[in-house]
Amino acid sequence: MPLVLEELQRVSPAAEIWWDSSPLDFPRWRNRFLKEAPDNETRDRWARQLDRFLCPGTPGTSLVRGITTNPSLVAQSILASPDVWGREIQDIIRDQSVPDVESTFRLVYEEALRRAAARMLPMWEASQGRFGWVSGQLDPRYMFDADLMLEQALRIARISPNLMVKVPGSAAGYEVIRRLVGHGISVNNTLSYTVPQFLACTEAVESGLAEARRRGVAVDRWRAVFTHMIGRFGANSDLRHEAATRGIDLTPGDIRWAEVAILKRIHRRIREHGHPVKPLVSSLEVDDPATLPGTLSMHLEQSAGGAIAYTCKPQFVAEVMRRDNELPAFAPDAIEQEVPAQVLEKLMWLPSFHSAYDPYGMSVDEFAHYGSFISTYAEVLGNTRKLLDFIAHRFQTMTDSAQPLLLSASTR
Repeated sequence: MPLVLEELQRVSPAAEIWWDSSPLDFPRWRNRFLKEAPDNETRDRWARQLDRFLCPGTPGTSLVRGITTNPSLVAQSILASPDVWGREIQDIIRDQSVPDVESTFRLVYEEALRRAAARMLPMWEASQGRFGWVSGQLDPRYMFDADLMLEQALRIARISPNLMVKVPGSAAGYEVIRRLVGHGISVNNTLSYTVPQFLACTEAVESGLAEARRRGVAVDRWRAVFTHMIGRFGANSDLRHEAATRGIDLTPGDIRWAEVAILKRIHRRIREHGHPVKPLVSSLEVDDPATLPGTLSMHLEQSAGGAIAYTCKPQFVAEVMRRDNELPAFAPDAIEQEVPAQVLEKLMWLPSFHSAYDPYGMSVDEFAHYGSFISTYAEVLGNTRKLLDFIAHRFQTMTDSAQPLLLSASTR
């Protein structure tokens, strides 16, 4: 039996499967997952599926076509190997003439991106820049400062030709996207959940492309993707609060339809207007058979047939593999099917949905005030602080005795 994601790719030739983690973490995750198999037959079947899942060295056999990372994922990867990365960080500290926590954090983060990009580079080269991209996200602490974001983005883009800069969907972020595309740099718009953000993204991308062409900048190996954080949209507690206030019974199925309705509208606009941006769906979820019987993942089933990239967290891949016998047949035109009228009518009463679904439902300055944006931003900031503290602790452990202050002189 083929992997669920292979079947999705079969009925959706323009779809792409991406891995939402570092490619360096895949072998360790694969081995751990296979140990969870209930019997030898299942383990062998899973092993065969995973043998063709992420194969950057042999691009023709790999189901995965790209990689997404972010500060949270980089932090998790590093913190999962504290002994290895602890030594690496100490070497990075020693190699600096005047080390401090911030400069070390930047070098460690860039080194993690460099290693991921190097692993995917054979695929990028074999496909002439079509596949093999690795998204490197900007520091969330810079999210509202276009100049700081641009400075970091240019550094990231210089690390490897297959690094795509991941820029937040804030007002400052769209200015950065325009300027990056003007330099011919590939971009991934993240912390994005709404149709108005998609329109801001396409406007920035198309303006940047026009500037690049005026300046004679090559864009033959350039790409742009718009990340719809689909599961995080539905996790927005504002939707449930607004429904309760209005006496609306909002079911798990309604929440799923809200999530896919945004994606369907974005996909339709790309098809109708030819925007040079591909939707990339993240935060994918499987569904509870007790609340959505007959459904494995509405996110996949209602978007089948679309020109969409799907970035899959390890846990999501594991869950669809465990439950692959529950998959109903993918409809090759599912992405074009309408949201049930009665569901859409119910959802339109909710301000958080209405403003996200209406192309002009919010201004650029309102994006960073949207509930899903705020909650994701807080989480990414928290994981960034954890990595910063891990690095700070390395500074302290390199002294003869632990010190309460981080003095660069103490590391020499």
